[in-house]
Amino acid sequence: MGVPFVSACLCPIGKEAHASARMSSRLIGLVDSLEKLEIILEDFRKDMLNKLVFEELKISSLEAKSSHFFDKNSGDDIEFYQVKSLKEILSPSGTGNVFLNQVEIGCSINNVLIIFSFDKDVGDITFNFSERDLLGGEGTEIKLKAKKIVATLLVLKDKYDIPKIRIGFEPASDDDSCLLVICQESIDLESAVERILR
Repeated sequence: MGVPFVSACLCPIGKEAHASARMSSRLIGLVDSLEKLEIILEDFRKDMLNKLVFEELKISSLEAKSSHFFDKNSGDDIEFYQVKSLKEILSPSGTGNVFLNQVEIGCSINNVLIIFSFDKDVGDITFNFSERDLLGGEGTEIKLKAKKIVATLLVLKDKYDIPKIRIGFEPASDDDSCLLVICQESIDLESAVERILR
């Protein structure tokens, strides 16, 4: 069996969704002395959003500490547990966020703010969490967690045809704070993990 490969390149990205992410994290009191890490799924297809969130990641309203979405039909602010379809609530365009106790992305990550920012057909999904959840622990443990996360993101990229995934410190949309961009160029998984942990 060959060495697993990951696509990686450095590419610029718009900052609108991540300005929203930073503002949302401050609004719900997530700012602490540790830096935040972000995983950004860019240009994610809206028609695959419900499948990713409810079936793939199995995100439950029971895990939600707080959330905010806007129902354009009723004109009301609503919570995550009231959302029947993320595709519908974010149409024709929209933003929303949910702060979860934990989410599983290759390994369990605690206290994760997920920001959804969508246009008509595609949008960005940002996972914002404390660096402690990836970079805390012993060296081998940290490397294993990073490898599991990257491997899982690779699977999601192929399964959902995600054009680009960024991993880095907040804001990961900036090249200066971005550690890894998964897109078209191929490098091995070990090299990808080293980029995150350098």
